[in-house]
Amino acid sequence: MKIRIREANKISIMDIEGSININSSEIIEAVGWLVKSRKRDILLNFDKVNMLDYSGISILAIAYKNVMNHDGKMKFCNVSLHIEELFKLVRLDSIFEIYRDERIALKTFHYESAIDKKLLRRRFKRLDVHIDIKFQAQESPKDMKNIWRGGRVLDLSGDGLFLYTKKVPPIGKKVALKITLRGGRPFEAEGTVIWIADKSLQPQSYPGMGIQFKKINKRDQDKLLTFINEHLVHRSAE
Repeated sequence: MKIRIREANKISIMDIEGSININSSEIIEAVGWLVKSRKRDILLNFDKVNMLDYSGISILAIAYKNVMNHDGKMKFCNVSLHIEELFKLVRLDSIFEIYRDERIALKTFHYESAIDKKLLRRRFKRLDVHIDIKFQAQESPKDMKNIWRGGRVLDLSGDGLFLYTKKVPPIGKKVALKITLRGGRPFEAEGTVIWIADKSLQPQSYPGMGIQFKKINKRDQDKLLTFINEHLVHRSAE
């Protein structure tokens, strides 16, 4: 991963190139250096970012909180669709300000309104739906303590879900899921915990976790997508 820092209209722009993962602590260091230098309006340019994993999400969250704690602003531009979907899956799309265009993103540092932020939150398609499901953290075959626990889905997509629950397994843990859509039969899927809600950033989602599907029957996934699309259409017509 490479980072280049430039400036436009007194805003620091970080051009990031490559993958953002566990080896990307340079982002935290670069943001920290800018903050200490009293450059607290920061725009992360993702134009050449090709991959972001769950470790990378945590790194971005740490950098973001550092800027917020110093009364600064940190925003994102040129974010690819698959990374937008990942932000949505972990409910950070309503926290991070994400723009397609660098020029527009730069302007928002100097002009903001309550209406602008409201429209921003609605830009990404999200199905807020409360569905009670069961999950089980998958331990070793020798461990006989596996039990099914309850949780409530807050967001649902074809790639995964965000689950509100008091018992949160660690990031990277595999989980089994039993899902029942309204009016449908229960089905099972497997996923991986890719994010644990940050209490300071996501108080309304805490405690909870973002789970990315790793194994799901195609027929069940088709039902899931149909369910999401039907509810999105219904809500847009309201």
